[in-house]
Amino acid sequence: MHRHLDSLFELGNKMKLMSSDEDLLKKVKEQNPWFTVDFVKYSILSWCQSLSVENLSKWINSYELKKVSIPKKIGIICAGNLPLVGLHDIICAYISGNEVYYKPSSDDQILCKKVVDTLSQIDSKSSMKVVDKMNGVDAIIATGNNNTQRYFNYYFRDIPRILRGSRTSVSVITEDITTNELNLLSNDIFQYFGRGCRSVTHLFLPHNFNIQRIFESWPHWGYILNHNKYSSNFNYQRALLMLNGIKFLENNFAIMTESSNLKPPTGIVNYSFYDNQEDLNLKLTRIENQIQTVVGRDFQTSFGNSQKPNLWDYADGVDNLSFCLKL
Repeated sequence: MHRHLDSLFELGNKMKLMSSDEDLLKKVKEQNPWFTVDFVKYSILSWCQSLSVENLSKWINSYELKKVSIPKKIGIICAGNLPLVGLHDIICAYISGNEVYYKPSSDDQILCKKVVDTLSQIDSKSSMKVVDKMNGVDAIIATGNNNTQRYFNYYFRDIPRILRGSRTSVSVITEDITTNELNLLSNDIFQYFGRGCRSVTHLFLPHNFNIQRIFESWPHWGYILNHNKYSSNFNYQRALLMLNGIKFLENNFAIMTESSNLKPPTGIVNYSFYDNQEDLNLKLTRIENQIQTVVGRDFQTSFGNSQKPNLWDYADGVDNLSFCLKL
């Protein structure tokens, strides 16, 4: 299985070149305006970091990789809310020695295909095919919203499957949170316009917390209002809140509302209060099946790192590499 590790390491090196390929970045943005040049570069370079020898070795050490006598056909239906969001599933299927049949999202066709084609060229012995339909696959890994998850669950009911719906991430703020921690948290909120399952969309605050401190940590993200889709969305949501007489706080590019809703529309961050540690623990336990990660001091993800998952940080806590290896 060293071939797979060597190939993935080489892929990381090739992706460094992609991060400075202006023609590629321009095409990706033209296909999906949400995929700005900065965000696509961030995604590619994060992957380069993940595919280092150290990270690959640390990840694989926990598994027994062996040659597959009869490879299975693993179908992968990718999401497209973020650049390369389906790549981790593809890599898990690839490293297990099975055949990969993947369907890129219509929102992330160019970049996803470019990266997988590059991996195929590096490792010509691998079997990775882009497909429109998942006919004849032996197992499926699919990501979509909660409605498509129900459809997938019925359609693929006869084969092994990992099906993911919509999740989001939350952050716990303590009274003694530092200015630096708040600055880092702003990245967890606004990276990728807050459209990912690891984007923080809800804040748990202690009572009487000075919310102005949160707004003070946001100005360096103000440039996102220059993005047409984001600004249209922000203005629409603001008008809707005013029309419905809902109280909200805002600066000129983001809104905060007090609500228990974990997944507000793009441009809005919701918050709620907790009384004490026991109350907080209870609230987090109630929503654990709706959240991807908790960002905060002494939680799964430290401030500023929600959009930098490790190879062993599995979506929804489901180990898809073990899934692929056991087929």
